[in-house]
Amino acid sequence: MLKLFAVSAFALALAGCTSLSPMSKPEPAFHGPVPIATATPADEALVCLSKSSEVRHSGIVMAVHTVTDQTQKFTSEEGGFVPRDAAAMLVTALQKAGIAQVNRSNTVVTEWEIARAREQILGDGGQSTVGNQTVDFRPVTKGSIRGSDYVIDGAITQLDFNTFSGGGEATVGGIGGGARVFALTAAADIRVTNTQSTRIVRAGSYAKQAVGTEVYASVFRFFSNEMFDIKIGEKSQEGLHAGVRWLMAEAAYDIVSSLVHHNGSCDKYLPTATQELRAEQGAALAAITPN
Repeated sequence: MLKLFAVSAFALALAGCTSLSPMSKPEPAFHGPVPIATATPADEALVCLSKSSEVRHSGIVMAVHTVTDQTQKFTSEEGGFVPRDAAAMLVTALQKAGIAQVNRSNTVVTEWEIARAREQILGDGGQSTVGNQTVDFRPVTKGSIRGSDYVIDGAITQLDFNTFSGGGEATVGGIGGGARVFALTAAADIRVTNTQSTRIVRAGSYAKQAVGTEVYASVFRFFSNEMFDIKIGEKSQEGLHAGVRWLMAEAAYDIVSSLVHHNGSCDKYLPTATQELRAEQGAALAAITPN
């Protein structure tokens, strides 16, 4: 009975600390970490591409359509594990690479405004000149919409859980601890199509492991008929969506490099492990390529 009274008193005290009284001044909003510009370990290489003469003089215009989730893995509480459409991530990566783009993933507003311009009811706050004629509406001129040279689309096609795990734990006399490492793998298939000929000029598959670690210590003690479990530890897990963003950045780097025939000088800005893997894959491909 005494324990129940103590718990009730503690709960009431907490409620008094957290409740807002009527007609009082609002509490100041809590602000966490400041926003930052999102980056991936491949961004430095993308920026290097944007400064290369091959990209600046290529004249290539690209469009991104969709990169949909085809894994069909989700939970009723949290929804899908990977982005439903990672096209926006790919658009951002291509922008960092300095390649010219046209919007083909969302043209609703553009189509609406073109329709209103044809009705001659859409204006720009002033007069427009077409040839030797001045009008009070936005004119629709032939050839004003830039076509694309290549369109990119694809899908996230793989999501495998627990592709690697390891660790251990031990408990002696009610005191124990442990550590484990685990990983899951997501992969996407990306293709590049020549817009005029519809010929697929490049197709590739990219995979990314998301890794998590957990270290903890536990103390178990029995008092009367109750067990108290106190755990102290640390847990960190790489964001799966952040991993997909990095995957898209890698794909963008390869796509732009191949289409503009880049000399490979920007590869040195990729992570060291990426450079080593590319060297190994290049050697393997050279070994099976016929002379």
